[in-house]
Amino acid sequence: MDFYAHQERARAASRRLVGLFALALLAVVLAVDAAAVVGWALLGGGTRWPPYFFTTNTFVTLLIVFGGAWVELGRLRDGGAALARRLGARALDAAQPTQRRLRDIAEEVAIGAGVPVPALYVLDDESINALATGERPGVAAVMVTRGALERLGRAELQGVLAHEFAHIVSGDAALNTRLTAALYGLYSLRLAGFRLLTAAVSHDPPGPFGRWGLPRLVWMVAGLLLSAVGLLGVLAAQVLRAGISRQREYLADALAVQITRDRDGLGRALRRIAGEVAAPLRSHYTPLVSHFLLVQPAGLGGWLDTHPSLEQRIRRLYGRRMAPIKPAGAAGGPGGVVGRTGTAGAAAAAGAGDAIEGTAEAGGAQALAAARAPLLESLPFESEGPTTIDTALLGPQTVANVSSPASALIAQIRSASLGFETAGRWLVALVAGVPGDEPDATLRLSLHWLVSPAGASLRVPLLELLLARVRGWSAAHRRELLDRCRAAVERDGRVQAAEWIYYTLARHRLQPTVAHPARERRAAVSKAAQSRALAALFSMAAAIGQASARNTRDALADAAALLDVPPPAATPDEVGSVELGLALEALLALPPLRKPILLRVLQSLARTPGEPNFEAFVRAVAAAIDCPVPRSVVDLPDVRSDAPEPVY
Repeated sequence: MDFYAHQERARAASRRLVGLFALALLAVVLAVDAAAVVGWALLGGGTRWPPYFFTTNTFVTLLIVFGGAWVELGRLRDGGAALARRLGARALDAAQPTQRRLRDIAEEVAIGAGVPVPALYVLDDESINALATGERPGVAAVMVTRGALERLGRAELQGVLAHEFAHIVSGDAALNTRLTAALYGLYSLRLAGFRLLTAAVSHDPPGPFGRWGLPRLVWMVAGLLLSAVGLLGVLAAQVLRAGISRQREYLADALAVQITRDRDGLGRALRRIAGEVAAPLRSHYTPLVSHFLLVQPAGLGGWLDTHPSLEQRIRRLYGRRMAPIKPAGAAGGPGGVVGRTGTAGAAAAAGAGDAIEGTAEAGGAQALAAARAPLLESLPFESEGPTTIDTALLGPQTVANVSSPASALIAQIRSASLGFETAGRWLVALVAGVPGDEPDATLRLSLHWLVSPAGASLRVPLLELLLARVRGWSAAHRRELLDRCRAAVERDGRVQAAEWIYYTLARHRLQPTVAHPARERRAAVSKAAQSRALAALFSMAAAIGQASARNTRDALADAAALLDVPPPAATPDEVGSVELGLALEALLALPPLRKPILLRVLQSLARTPGEPNFEAFVRAVAAAIDCPVPRSVVDLPDVRSDAPEPVY
């Protein structure tokens, strides 16, 4: 995937959204003016319309549309929880095994995608579907239907979540949030018409003009006309939605395969959906968010589809036509419904069904399954029997460490009995690189191994896993944990580069930056300040990545040009932790679409691609500037074929 081309596509989509919205709004304004002329002809008794007639109509129309869009955008910018409430979703309940499995898989996919674990919600709906929302990774949310939890195997659910995380990584979730606000604005005309019509025909006590006096007659005619014109707004909203969403689904499918290194998980989930009887997503808010969803709900199809057909998406993933997976019956079985007991046994049955069906498929799918098997590590998980953590998602360097001493620590982090004091000891050990006096000998061995060069490739994934569990605790607990880490880092009177990296990652995961003052931050930070920040950041990157002076100078010049920042004269010889923290605060003010460019240029300074310490540095910087880690094309699985339109 060409990163810069993808960024340009994102900008083009935003420009297209603005252009389509302007055209739709123009059509709606003209329709309102035409309807107003008809209404005046019916009620005005043949008199000419008054002065400023069209100006007033246009102003009121724009007020309704822009006011509705502004109100809805304000609601959605509060984070994914706002949309979850509108849809009737509930926060994940870790006491239920199927939802705990969702949490475990989401943590793995988040680590692989380079974003913090979003808030997780479950929609009480029998269909298989999911959606991601949020203006930025720090406030993102992912919602999954109950049907997906009950009927998808582990690899399939992993593919579905990776698709939704791909929308967060690529910025689609933020674009979809703005699109939903625009759609709500266009829908507002019809809603306003319904309200006027309801007021006109209500059975409230009549006013001085009687029940059917002139005011009520005017309200009724205005409500009818506005509702009729509102249909044009609804149609314009559907055109706007269809014009933005379709190609982005292909891109999200491609990125999901890149994150999981497995096309068959998402592919089988789509095939399973294609083999079932389509069911609508039961929510009055569904028409406004259908472009968010994994697949378009039943009843919203037609020539204004927001998604490509399932057949097209499956063909692009596999390079050939693949048959849908038909359910074998309500009792379960290969490819069938696994039941509604909500137990880990049901999830295991789904996985067994996947394995049986996989033997009947063509050689390509079998080869992928065989290649994937060594990447799975069985770990004890409470009292429910074995579960699996897909170490392929934790980074390419972890493949050689499948049987690492970290297994015991992973199992304990994932247990329900993780306490504050225990989490504090482990967090200090992973951040400061000082294991301390862990009472349990096995866990002490795990921590010593993780902070050694042998375990460097798993240190960040394990830290991310621990932070994901701690992130849901109270603000006071999170602050106390960070204070302990800071005290351990500063104990010797100086902050080493590795200590700064892991502490910065922990701090920004546990205390994410508030989104609301972003515009004020951009206005307050000058280009000169960002230039100095680039110099400090690249000095640190060069030291960690062991880059030559020439490569550092060239990369810094490229970054300054791409970010439209004055090129720094030189990089400082040494950079302190305070100076580097101020630099990241300045770079946080960069426009969202330019932040991935900065990270991509930083990645080029690594002498050895994939080197654990440098990868940790890039991830810490990404967390500090609230941006996903750009993914590399190096580890893409080869799923190309002779299909007329390849996936990537």
